[in-house]
Amino acid sequence: MEIKRLDGHSFYAAFKHGAELVERNRKKLNEINFFPVPDSDTGNNMSSTLVSAALRINPETSIYHTFRDISDYTIQTARGNSGLILAQFLNGFFRKMVRKNDLTTSEFADNVRATVPYLYENIDDPHEGTMLTVIKDWAEQLPELAESIDDFVLLFELSLTTARRSLNRTRNQLKVHRENNSVDAGALGFVFFLEGIVSYWRSQFQDDKHYQEAFHQSGELDQDDLTSDFVTSGLSETGSISQSQNEEQLSYRYCTEVLLQKNNSGSKSRLKELLQERGDSLVIAESEDKIRIHLHTNHPEEVVFLAGKEVRIIEQKADDMRRQYDIAHNRMSEIALVTDSIADLPLEIKDRYQIHTIPLNLMIDGVNFYDKSTINLSYFFKYLEEAEEFPTSSQPSLDLTTDYLRKLSNHYSAILLVAVSEKLSGTGQVFKQAVRQIQEEKDIAISYVDSKLNSGAQGLLVLKAAEEIARGRSLEEVTDIIKDHRSRAEIYVNVNTLDYMVRGGRVSPMKGLFARLLNLKPIVSLDQEGSGTIKDKALSRRGVSKKIKNLAREINDSRGIEKYALVHSQAPDLIGEWQKDIQDILGFQPEYIMEISAITALNAGPGSVALSLLSG
Repeated sequence: MEIKRLDGHSFYAAFKHGAELVERNRKKLNEINFFPVPDSDTGNNMSSTLVSAALRINPETSIYHTFRDISDYTIQTARGNSGLILAQFLNGFFRKMVRKNDLTTSEFADNVRATVPYLYENIDDPHEGTMLTVIKDWAEQLPELAESIDDFVLLFELSLTTARRSLNRTRNQLKVHRENNSVDAGALGFVFFLEGIVSYWRSQFQDDKHYQEAFHQSGELDQDDLTSDFVTSGLSETGSISQSQNEEQLSYRYCTEVLLQKNNSGSKSRLKELLQERGDSLVIAESEDKIRIHLHTNHPEEVVFLAGKEVRIIEQKADDMRRQYDIAHNRMSEIALVTDSIADLPLEIKDRYQIHTIPLNLMIDGVNFYDKSTINLSYFFKYLEEAEEFPTSSQPSLDLTTDYLRKLSNHYSAILLVAVSEKLSGTGQVFKQAVRQIQEEKDIAISYVDSKLNSGAQGLLVLKAAEEIARGRSLEEVTDIIKDHRSRAEIYVNVNTLDYMVRGGRVSPMKGLFARLLNLKPIVSLDQEGSGTIKDKALSRRGVSKKIKNLAREINDSRGIEKYALVHSQAPDLIGEWQKDIQDILGFQPEYIMEISAITALNAGPGSVALSLLSG
């Protein structure tokens, strides 16, 4: 039996098998992921792109309609640089197709070759020695083979030799691969994809004598050679990259992706114009009705904002490639410390102690943003100016949290989670559900702590945990220490207006009206159980500031303050005044000064300032 004409069902079955082979080799691809940045996720990204798309497709007899769905779904599910390049290739193939139910080998081969220029044109800075090179070399060989081969099984069998040879040459085409004696991970993923297609068709026709005879006569390829071991056998056993190499490659920190709904106003060329100077590794792929952007940048919130101004956002994400590198290659401890984005703690401190952050969700006019990831405080207020409805917040998704903890569990021997107060958010419940799932999968020590705090106070408690981990304490010891210290952490907030708390549901409309009528200004705090409370009141913001500073003096005199932090919501002048006065009172500088998260600002509003402290 042969495949003389390729229809939708035949190709989909092989496509699905190719995706599954990439998934089975996901770990190997992650281990040799050195370019464009060593973030150890090429296997994750390629397998997620292909497998997720394969699960959504309902194959049709028509090759045209099946490829239309493959194009659309891979654009939707594409992850990372490698996933989006692969999606762009499949989309380009569909764009070059004519509306037919099936294809001959020559038609297929010509279409693949015609797709290569489209692929290169839509990548901002294409590099040879990557998946692009292997696709190009494979595509250029196909038409020559198709001149004498009218069977798709043999065509893919023989063209696989070209792809493998091209893959092996990637060892020497980029400096980072030469230094690590490695082939390119994305290129190897593409070869695995082709091998999956070949092995599926081979299994279907392994008893067909005509096929076996024709194949053996070609003499091009060993039938048993379907694992690409010959190109990976020389790799470094460590699969690691030096810190200096990592810093050299990580010019931009966040792998940012945005999926957009096409409309008449937004265009790929306009998006490229806006974004190409804001990072590198820019890929913009489009299907019939969607556009996906991939960009390495230091400001994902800016990329998301600019893209959203042009075209409606469906979804976005920003993966921290530096933290991904740390997880895989540069762990400072065997205990992973995890918190949520409500904890206000500067990035430089998180980097110093390799603290992991899971973002909460912020919904603005139907678009979901990730707190401190794809949105920050200044952009939150920009969105708010034009929002049709007041934004809402929600805890992280269980899937996102579980996936993150699963990744950590593959590299660390223990995990400590410190969550925002369960009285203020359902985040802690999500954390606990995720912990149960992970511990059902593997034997790993995980400790969960309800901080009963938020914002800067939660940040100080997380910092305390990080310091104790750095001292070499065990998971059990650190857990006991922070459970003891959470009762010593406090926060006192001077809000500019209660309107945001009323609109966000933290304060009843009646109380808000009462406060406005009497011109009362509250000192907002948390009780010992982590619920919001009014600590005191004054008739002016200056009066509130004075009372909070007096509280700092009293606590320091009675118990001693170990450390403190100042956080604010677009109030740099007022926070500067606070810093001077409180430093005079306590005699030492704050651990840090920073703006609060967008989620916290949802209730605190602009102009708020807060003192967070940890007493002895």
